[in-house]
Amino acid sequence: MPRSVEEHVAEMLAEIQQQRPDPLDDTGNGHTPASQEGAAEAAANEAEGQEPVHVFFVKDTELQAALLDAQSVEAEARTPAPTQSVTLPPTSRKNAHRTSLVLSVGMFTICVLISILLLMLFIVPTLFIPTATVTITPKTATVSTSATIHLHGRVLPALTLSQSQSVPATGKRHQTATEAQGRITFFNGLYISQAVASGTILTGAHGVQVITDQPAVIPAANPPGLGQTTIRAHATRAGAQGNIPAGDINQPCCLTAVKAVNTTGFSGGQNARDYLVVTKAGIDQAVAPLTASLEKSERAALEAQLNPGEALLTPPCKPIVSSDHKPGEEATDVHVSVSKTCSSVAYDAPHQVYANATQLIHDEAMKRLGTGYQLMGDVAIHLLHVTIVDTMRGIATIAVKCEAIYVYQLSPGEKQHLLHLVAGKAKQQALQTLLSLPGIQGVRISGNAATLPTDPGRITIVVVERI
Repeated sequence: MPRSVEEHVAEMLAEIQQQRPDPLDDTGNGHTPASQEGAAEAAANEAEGQEPVHVFFVKDTELQAALLDAQSVEAEARTPAPTQSVTLPPTSRKNAHRTSLVLSVGMFTICVLISILLLMLFIVPTLFIPTATVTITPKTATVSTSATIHLHGRVLPALTLSQSQSVPATGKRHQTATEAQGRITFFNGLYISQAVASGTILTGAHGVQVITDQPAVIPAANPPGLGQTTIRAHATRAGAQGNIPAGDINQPCCLTAVKAVNTTGFSGGQNARDYLVVTKAGIDQAVAPLTASLEKSERAALEAQLNPGEALLTPPCKPIVSSDHKPGEEATDVHVSVSKTCSSVAYDAPHQVYANATQLIHDEAMKRLGTGYQLMGDVAIHLLHVTIVDTMRGIATIAVKCEAIYVYQLSPGEKQHLLHLVAGKAKQQALQTLLSLPGIQGVRISGNAATLPTDPGRITIVVVERI
């Protein structure tokens, strides 16, 4: 029966203990006869099919025990039918777990280092490859055109509506006091001519004084008639009191046989005052809300006559305005009236106007800009005026003005062409090259190098459309 591991170890330790005092033999090789005998015994055991046992000299008793236990486990694993099992001491199991943990940490560290190496080799270099972004602003153009569109529809009966209101007069005036004006006739009873100086003051029956504006030369009397002359005069005080009636002055004056008479009344004298007058702006201010209200009411009345699916087309209706006072007349308020009579056309295809206008603006854009531009947004349509051409057949024409914004379009093929065109060029040269092309309004290049990448795949084109 083969000896156990413990027996081998005990026998070998005993032999070693016996040989330790004489570490060297006569040959100086450190082998003793006992060791030679041990070697011979080991060879004999090996010939008998027994496993050789290796003994190592270590200072750490725990490590020595672990190694012996490991050899024992290995021997048992090779033995087909083990007869004994060796239980590892707790310290050996602890060291084995520690060794396994160290191996696991080492393997994890090696994996991390390999990952970092791959990152440095394949990913990090791509971060430093130059890239560039080319932002292009395409050209835009505003296209407008005017045309007349013919429509067929149903003419609605003419509708007349009117509204009126009174509004305060808005004009403010100031009247300055003025002097009454008139004429004085001088009569001469002498046979010689006589003269009355200018500035002669005469007093009427009601105490109003007037003063002559010019000298009066009175011819001599010619019986049975008297000599006479008439001159201008005015009231000495401004105001309405100077408006004296005819004959208020009828008295002898100034010279012998001379008499002064106002054969006509004085007029034009007025007191100072503030008052209101009607103005055109005041009338227009009253007309505006009336017109807006009329349009709303009239459109509602016309739309009430539409059939399902019809749209209303109303020619401009000129309002008729009247007032009880004209501009400039004195008044505290003015009564304004507005009336409108309108005819309208009901037609079945409301989209027809937009479709026709869109086609008109498209044709105009093609003629002016060519095929590289496309419509941006909607077409703005302004109805200038509507004319009913044939009332019986319901034919009307619409004068329209169309406006639209068109923007230059860069196709994918053009973008690829631009990428190859600027690849590898300096930024300034690339800018000049792109700005020289038709349809490009502005260019901005951003990147981390003064020169664009030679690889077009590292260049990005961004198109920004602006109105």
